[in-house]
Amino acid sequence: MSKYFADAPAEALLGIVVGNPAEAPATCEPLLWVDDVTENPAAGTTEVWEIYNTTADAHPIHVHEIAFEVVDRQAIVFDEATRQVSLAVGSAPRAREAWETGVKDTVISYPGEVTRIRGRFSNPGQFVWHCHIVEHEDNEMMRPFRIGPEQPGQP
Repeated sequence: MSKYFADAPAEALLGIVVGNPAEAPATCEPLLWVDDVTENPAAGTTEVWEIYNTTADAHPIHVHEIAFEVVDRQAIVFDEATRQVSLAVGSAPRAREAWETGVKDTVISYPGEVTRIRGRFSNPGQFVWHCHIVEHEDNEMMRPFRIGPEQPGQP
């Protein structure tokens, strides 16, 4: 349950994964829009982002200001009680879907999987990434990210 909005669905929050799920169970930390920026690539760098979907729904995740390519997906295991996530034992990354070649600005994050995307972060500034389902976006499934250093006027 959101600490700010009692009616916001907790299962529709974005956040961070603390630890490395490939080595040991890691902890999912849900975050709200008002929480500090946690994604801060340097201008001009290329990064692979891992989007862990611990919900029962597919989410069309849209990242503003960059075009990215879908790298792959892999099965995960999530324990709701402890908020721990790990890669499913014996799972291997599976290739992107046939229709996902080329550059994108939105990717479907399937339930029970980590979706990996690779993008170049060229333009400094503060932007957002979010679920493109309006009800999810309106209920805190949106996060700011910053390319490069904080600039005057940015929160």
